[in-house]
Amino acid sequence: MFSTMPRKYYQVATQAFLIVLFAVSVFRAFTQSIVHDEALTWQWYILAPASQIFKVFSPNHHFLYTILARLSTAMFGVSEWALRLPALVSAALYFFACYRFTRAAFGDGFTMLLSVCLLTLNPLVLDFMVAARGYGMALALWMLSAALLLEESMHPRSTRYTMLAGAALALSVTANLVFVLPAAALAAIAAFLILRRRAAAAPLAAEPAKNTKHAKRKKKKAAVPPAQHTGSRMGPVVVFAIPIVVIAFLFLTLAPIEGIRAEDLYTGAAGIGGSLRSLGASSFEHSGPLRNQHWLHGWTNVVAFGIAPLVLAAAMVWGILRRNLVLIVPSGAAVFSAICLLFIHMLFDRPYPADRTGIYFLAVAALSLAGLAYEWRNAHGPIRAASIGAYILAVIFVLQYATEFNTRKFLVWEYDADTRAIADRLAADRSQNAAVTRIGGSWQLQPVLRFYTYVRNWTWAELTEGPPAAGLDYYALLAWERDTVEGNLGLKEIYRGPVSGSVLAKPK
Repeated sequence: MFSTMPRKYYQVATQAFLIVLFAVSVFRAFTQSIVHDEALTWQWYILAPASQIFKVFSPNHHFLYTILARLSTAMFGVSEWALRLPALVSAALYFFACYRFTRAAFGDGFTMLLSVCLLTLNPLVLDFMVAARGYGMALALWMLSAALLLEESMHPRSTRYTMLAGAALALSVTANLVFVLPAAALAAIAAFLILRRRAAAAPLAAEPAKNTKHAKRKKKKAAVPPAQHTGSRMGPVVVFAIPIVVIAFLFLTLAPIEGIRAEDLYTGAAGIGGSLRSLGASSFEHSGPLRNQHWLHGWTNVVAFGIAPLVLAAAMVWGILRRNLVLIVPSGAAVFSAICLLFIHMLFDRPYPADRTGIYFLAVAALSLAGLAYEWRNAHGPIRAASIGAYILAVIFVLQYATEFNTRKFLVWEYDADTRAIADRLAADRSQNAAVTRIGGSWQLQPVLRFYTYVRNWTWAELTEGPPAAGLDYYALLAWERDTVEGNLGLKEIYRGPVSGSVLAKPK
């Protein structure tokens, strides 16, 4: 399948595709409006004293990302792109890790290119390769760890790579705490593989010596496990665990996790169905010309409730039967995380993942689908037919992702897509003779307006807290609040955002 093109062309095409995708991410970081959660991070942890990072917990505080954003804004000043610079670095790392994983798993062929597209073109994943949040950074570090571990299992080189994989895995949790479950799953899989590899190497070391120089040289060479030829004399499990323990200790010491309360963990879905629907809608109903098609809702349900769980289950079973790490790693992480989330919900009544809090499920599902598709080469009968079906599904998903490609909004904060334009229009419309311009409106838009007030040094702007009230000069309103507020306060609309529908209004 797709074997007529020389393999080197697929490698070049994949690299070129990722370079273009990264350039698009940079463009978005410069041009898209700051959104609500980004502005809160700036207000609470960048504008405030640095000690806040280590003393005050909030669900908005993604520890590693916040520290890096503080450094980037200190170096380059406060701006959209400076606040998002750590996310762009994470995007480059994620694209690199996807390339490394898929090349190790599938070689330089069409499946590598297809799987890279499947991993990177998901519109929600692309959003968090730009937004100043920790989700994209955590995903990039997790994927890097998975890629290094897969490469080490196939071609043992040096324990330095094992140590780097452990460090990346631990850092993924410090970037965002929702990754503690997939990180734990990957760590368990890695430890099992390392121990199994050492057990397989042990008989070589115990082989009886023979009274020949050649046999002695052979025994001496075999006594060293393959994974330790150029690395540390410590066991690989210890080498893998050391950076995890060190980073975990530093995180538990420095991060304000003692301030976590049960009510802080509110983001998510109330049930499994809502969780699956949210992840499906984030992937297939993000934007684009198909978004308003009547059949799309049904197709999303088919994928969310049928295809995705079936793919993960099939990858888990087939991976164990075939001892295929390419299938075991992603499906194992998904199944382990899902079981833990079920118990957490039952015991503590915490919500299931939704959109961004389940972003890792999108990546592992994509890897599982690509791994199943690649099996068509070695399978026969019904298994081969199912594998070809997985290939076709992967192509369909990539084509649908391409129709959703956008550079104007983040789905989670779609209402803020035009807030920077609202700020521009406000500055152009206000009376230059007024010493103070009083601005209010929807609470969701207020943090972003406060950000632009600071960045542009608007000394004339006075932002009010609370719901829209009479007596202000301008009102920034969400699309679904516009009609009610306009009717109650007697406002006239002077600007409406083409993407979000949010408006700027003033008294008639």
